[in-house]
Amino acid sequence: MTVDGKPRRRRKAVTAVEDPALAGLALRPPGLTAVEQEAFRKLVEAIAERRLLPGVRLVEEDLAGIFGVSRERIRRILLVLSQHEVVRLEPNRGAYVARPTYAECRDSFEARLLIERHVVRALAILGPARRRMIISHLRRHSAEEERAIALGDRAAEIRLSGEFHLKMAAFAGNRRLLRTLQDIVSQMALALAAHTRAHDLDCSIGEHVALLDAIEAGEPDQADRLLSHHLAHMEAALLRGIHDGDDSLAAALGAPPAAG
Repeated sequence: MTVDGKPRRRRKAVTAVEDPALAGLALRPPGLTAVEQEAFRKLVEAIAERRLLPGVRLVEEDLAGIFGVSRERIRRILLVLSQHEVVRLEPNRGAYVARPTYAECRDSFEARLLIERHVVRALAILGPARRRMIISHLRRHSAEEERAIALGDRAAEIRLSGEFHLKMAAFAGNRRLLRTLQDIVSQMALALAAHTRAHDLDCSIGEHVALLDAIEAGEPDQADRLLSHHLAHMEAALLRGIHDGDDSLAAALGAPPAAG
């Protein structure tokens, strides 16, 4: 077919779902320079992967040396982290990796449930072809979660679980809800690191497969029920055991040990 004597270009059929390219908790806040964003990213990753545990003190001088930036820049980075509730700033004491309380976690779970129930319903009512492509992508991600469980890699387990939920939200298409969920998931990663034991999340992550089955089948009510049960399971895990540990800044951020 032609338009004004010119052949019309056919739109290419969409044969694959684009990867949302989420890095779990890789928030990219405005107002930071490229150098500051890189330091910010490394800190968030170290916290998300439990190389920096809840309660660890973040010493400005040490961080400035590790990242090769001024203490003024470190203060700006820590301030942004505190705005995302990943770090807590205490007057006359300094900055610490946040250790969320159970009350804070309960509030976060309530907000998360409201967002994610909308997400899974939105995915379940998409067209069949679109659903199949999205589910195919998410099943590959779920397989990575299973590998992390098999290897006993709890840090990867927590990170990949958060990414699974963020990818679902990204595919649902509401960027504002996604940004809100990113903040909540970052806080949840800290809570799970601080308050759960090894293998507490194994069964919870296994529930992802059933959730994907319901979405792929186009059953929004079933997806809603499974999602609600899944988050309730995660919340219950916070009641069992408290993780305790410690790490140095240099080791967690991959800096060489100090000489002498």
